[in-house]
Amino acid sequence: MSMYRTRALVLKSRNLGEADRVLLLLTEDYGKLEAAVKGARRQRSRFVGNTLPFNLINAMFFTGKNLDQLSQAELIHSFAVLREDLVKMAYASYWAELIGEFVPERENVQEIFKFLLAALITLEKCDAPDLLNLAFQIRILNYLGYQPELETCVSCGDGSASLVHFSAEEGGVVCRRCGADLRDLIPVSRNDLRFLTALSTTDIRKLNQIEQTGVQLGTIRAMLRRFIEARLDKPLKTQVFLDSVLA
Repeated sequence: MSMYRTRALVLKSRNLGEADRVLLLLTEDYGKLEAAVKGARRQRSRFVGNTLPFNLINAMFFTGKNLDQLSQAELIHSFAVLREDLVKMAYASYWAELIGEFVPERENVQEIFKFLLAALITLEKCDAPDLLNLAFQIRILNYLGYQPELETCVSCGDGSASLVHFSAEEGGVVCRRCGADLRDLIPVSRNDLRFLTALSTTDIRKLNQIEQTGVQLGTIRAMLRRFIEARLDKPLKTQVFLDSVLA
């Protein structure tokens, strides 16, 4: 049985048997993986506090036949603020599910690990997390190669002022002519497209500095939501939870 160590962020957990848990983790060196935690549901388990959702831990694993096993978990940062604030917890849970759905298992995703960690740290101190959530979504899509086309028509390549709609199914903006036969169109403006592009490149600590004149944030939310659901071919459970919390 071999052993390995790495930093890890806890995305979520599920019960296994009578006393164990399985954690879904995003690790710094080994990507996304699942690991069993023996006795984690027992009250006196040393893992109880250290393996809560969103925690950053120094972890040691033993490889197993079906599931690797978490042997040690040294807490680095608890992110308790996120679990104690319903709105922030809803955003963090959505991000965790987004990572869980899009990131392949056991692939090197150090940049995504660093970005998720930075986003969670920013969320802790953020008073208005809506912009941060929009930036998180578009940045994760870009990291994984799913970025929507925002500059030229995805059908004909036209980059003129006729880009007036966004199609999640087609994967980006479409011109007036190509959008004539599409049914999932969202009307967009040049300001909306410039704003979304800025979200994908601006330091997440400075999002409030982006010019928002003429931007419809509801349109941006709809574009990203439909685009993500089209790529996954399903809605995210935590999106429903986030909607209910924000309502």
